[in-house]
Amino acid sequence: MQQLGEAKLSLMATRIRERKPPTLSMAPMIDCVFLLLIFFMVSTTFTPMPGIRVQLPPPGEPSQDKPKGLIVKIDNPTGNLKTGTMLLNGEVVQLGDMFARLFNAPEDQKSMLIIQAQREVFHEQIVEVMDTAKDAGIDKIGFAIAARE
Repeated sequence: MQQLGEAKLSLMATRIRERKPPTLSMAPMIDCVFLLLIFFMVSTTFTPMPGIRVQLPPPGEPSQDKPKGLIVKIDNPTGNLKTGTMLLNGEVVQLGDMFARLFNAPEDQKSMLIIQAQREVFHEQIVEVMDTAKDAGIDKIGFAIAARE
């Protein structure tokens, strides 16, 4: 009987020694993460970002008519400058002076501002001109390009 008890102890001791450390399988966890990812992608709603409404001209030949309203021409920046030279109806103007010039413009010209910027002009300068025009009471802003020669 004592031998039987020793055999049981020895068998249990070998089982204890043979135990492997528990492992964690990553496959089910990855499956759960992908299912959650798909769930959130499907159930998420995206709201459209407010932007600027642009009315594009109809396709065809460019209009040769001179636009009515105020025209701001912005040249490419030169040297180390970040902003290009701005011309308001042919006269050089700085951004700080533009509000007063736009605000004091005749009402028939104040109906629309046309921005004609060259290719290398930073968007920041164009947006600042647009903001200044809105502050001066100009509601319609158009963009024009010069024909390539």
